[in-house]
Amino acid sequence: MLTSKIYAGIVTFNPEIIRLKQNIDAISPQLKEVVLFDNGSKNIKQIKKLIEEYNNVFLIEGRTNKGIAVALNVLMKWGYNKEYQWMLSLDQDSVCHEDFVKEMSKYLMIKKRLGIVAPVIKDRNVGIIGHNPVKKIQHVNTCITSGAFSNLKAWKQIGGYDERMFIDSVDFEYCYRMRKNKYGVIQVRDVQLLHEIGASEKRRFLFWKVIVNGHSAFRKFYIAQNNVYYPLKHHLWLHFLRGNFRNFGLMFVVLLYEDNKKDKLLAIIKGWIKAYQIKGERNYAD
Repeated sequence: MLTSKIYAGIVTFNPEIIRLKQNIDAISPQLKEVVLFDNGSKNIKQIKKLIEEYNNVFLIEGRTNKGIAVALNVLMKWGYNKEYQWMLSLDQDSVCHEDFVKEMSKYLMIKKRLGIVAPVIKDRNVGIIGHNPVKKIQHVNTCITSGAFSNLKAWKQIGGYDERMFIDSVDFEYCYRMRKNKYGVIQVRDVQLLHEIGASEKRRFLFWKVIVNGHSAFRKFYIAQNNVYYPLKHHLWLHFLRGNFRNFGLMFVVLLYEDNKKDKLLAIIKGWIKAYQIKGERNYAD
């Protein structure tokens, strides 16, 4: 697979400039073009100054925080209009090793109708996130967006990312629609991407390990909303029940381990209610 058919899309929101520079330094030599979509960062001037150092890095500036789903749709549409075939999506703090694209590109044409090809994600704080495949190439139900190569024709066909979700579970819902439309979602065992999901820490409650993310009340709203909205939208009733239980779990973790309890608990409840109020669909890629 020629790397000329691949570009990278990075979503930024108040990034740590040093880490963002490490990200761009790592990926820009590996691809013809890298494009950033900024979600209304306060340090946009620093971001603009940084990308002036590169001749193959471009910026699309969003005036307000439109969420990860809108940002990804804009980035995908940018590449689709330029007739690219695949987009490598990266979070602002993800740093690829020097042969990342070369190694991953081997797998983009290994099977017919591949929608997403993803590496194993290793978090700096909590280790492996999500699936840790046993086989060299493994079909998976879900993968996170960062480090994943997305097929642009498939993105267009399934209707893009669901912008109502804003953030959290956006990637999982997208993977579900990929599989529903007979596109494969695979993970490559032998390629890893170093990633950071935030200031996470592992805690223990009786016999269980609990991951405490410390997300803001704003973020809690969308986590709670999408835990329920995503399965409700697709009539996944077992997942729907699990999503409701997860929201109880969110509240439990906030009560035991996090600060700003009142604001966060209220946000969870509001997001939970909002999930039942969202109705109708549209083609998000148009």
